[in-house]
Amino acid sequence: MKAIAAIALMLAACSQQAGNPGNNAAQPVDQAGANVAGPADEPVDINTEPVPIPGNDNSALSAPPPLPGRTPDAESSSEAAAKVLDAYFAALATKRYADAYRMWGNRGQASGMSLKQFADSFARYSVYDGNIGKPGPIEGAAGSAYIEFPVKVTGALTKGGGFVLKGPMTLRRINDVDGSTAEQRRWHIESSGLKPRP
Repeated sequence: MKAIAAIALMLAACSQQAGNPGNNAAQPVDQAGANVAGPADEPVDINTEPVPIPGNDNSALSAPPPLPGRTPDAESSSEAAAKVLDAYFAALATKRYADAYRMWGNRGQASGMSLKQFADSFARYSVYDGNIGKPGPIEGAAGSAYIEFPVKVTGALTKGGGFVLKGPMTLRRINDVDGSTAEQRRWHIESSGLKPRP
């Protein structure tokens, strides 16, 4: 009788376990929020180029901007001074005399002429082609920097015939001193020693 009761208890326990699975039974897993791997992804080629990430521009890590009131080194170099002279002769060659005039110090006044006088002084030339040579060293004095270029100008006169001018041209800029303006810290023409040559 005890054996029959034990068997009945075992059968009842088995039927209860089938109807109400316990910890050992396979249960459905709620995938929402579960950190489980899904289906196998496509194989990844590790040799491909990385995809650029928007807003992650490493070029922004270049040199910081200059401090306010200071001129970047590139603008105070001899190359920057040479660009001023190149622009000056380009303006003269295309008869943009007002542009050329402003490349002299004090907005043209360092030329010793008014804009009209300056423009009239070039009326004798139909072609005006300036070429600059290798500059001397940048020298400093009294808060300013100076640089001298050998210059040769060739061209044609309005009356006919050619001409050659040779001589030095000096450019100047104010150093980064307190109270100096951005315009003063730019290279400008200070003087010209161009003289006619046969």
